[in-house]
Amino acid sequence: MSLEENKKLIRRLYEEGLNRQDAAAAAAFYAVNAKNHGREVGRTGMQKVFEALLSVFPDFNYRIEESTAEGERVVCKVTMTGTHRGQPTLPDVFGGMLAGVSPTGKRVKVLQFHSFRVAGGQIFEHAAVRDDLGMLQQLGIVTRPA
Repeated sequence: MSLEENKKLIRRLYEEGLNRQDAAAAAAFYAVNAKNHGREVGRTGMQKVFEALLSVFPDFNYRIEESTAEGERVVCKVTMTGTHRGQPTLPDVFGGMLAGVSPTGKRVKVLQFHSFRVAGGQIFEHAAVRDDLGMLQQLGIVTRPA
């Protein structure tokens, strides 16, 4: 696949899966042996991750601000927005920081960077860096020092 086709695949992941809050559709973009943050979780595991994200922010939405591709790698700068309405169904999502935290009903806007390795029209690897501290501050869970 070309670099543009790889970028288009990632746009489709967000548009046709994540932004429709469809965990199964989003997971279908991943290979059966896909890795997430260095661990092999497969397509089934990715669906569980997406379901867990939706359990916390059922209305989440990702907007791609920038994307770049080189070789098999696509990297995106995205803004995630959503309303904190639940608790994670997997303890490790959001680094475990929201496990046991009662829903606040607050909206967040979080800067994230996602890196994907794409081959043959499928995602084989994903990793992300998120502004989790900013998210926790927006939710009122962590306050800034005086």
